[in-house]
Amino acid sequence: MNVHPQSNSDSTGKDCPSALIPIEAEGFHAFADAYALDGQWVIFLSIAGYKDAVKAIRARLLTNHWLNVGIHEICLLPKTKYGTNVKALPSGIVHTAVFMKNDLGQSQTYYALTARPEPTVSDLYFTALIKHSIVPVHSGWKAWLYKRAVQRKEVEALTAHGIHGVKVILDDESLAGDVSVALKKGKLRNVFDNVSLLPFSKTSARI
Repeated sequence: MNVHPQSNSDSTGKDCPSALIPIEAEGFHAFADAYALDGQWVIFLSIAGYKDAVKAIRARLLTNHWLNVGIHEICLLPKTKYGTNVKALPSGIVHTAVFMKNDLGQSQTYYALTARPEPTVSDLYFTALIKHSIVPVHSGWKAWLYKRAVQRKEVEALTAHGIHGVKVILDDESLAGDVSVALKKGKLRNVFDNVSLLPFSKTSARI
């Protein structure tokens, strides 16, 4: 999962100055400068604080204990792979990022995150689509693709602070069928030469 630098969002999805959110676990205290949650499940969590507190909080999180982050009670999603990145700052503060790893072979559910300012949900959905779907798509179709995903409940904004994120559920067979129909009806501009959408293959192209 890639997260790009910079940040500017809160849990309501509106832009606001970055703020630190308190974290508490078994008497240890630190702060979160960014997080993305799918319900109570951690997709991404950035923790900062004194070394011992951050170490204890990270250990509890990675052993499937619950944490309090602001108004949220959170935990890692069971049976899911996570990665961590730890950095000690010159001030003595330690920064740790905990992030879910997209399992490309085991799931149709993916998460797209960015800390860039003012992205749209449709932008993040399209990013996830071109990265994970094997159906050939074009950037000029972005609005249509996003509208379709909303109608099929295949995209959902995450609860987030300091970053933006979406949850995407991919069904390549259904997507390929809908794109084929839209092309035949003229709803989408055909930008591919001699590319068959159905049946599609792992070598399908994207633009």
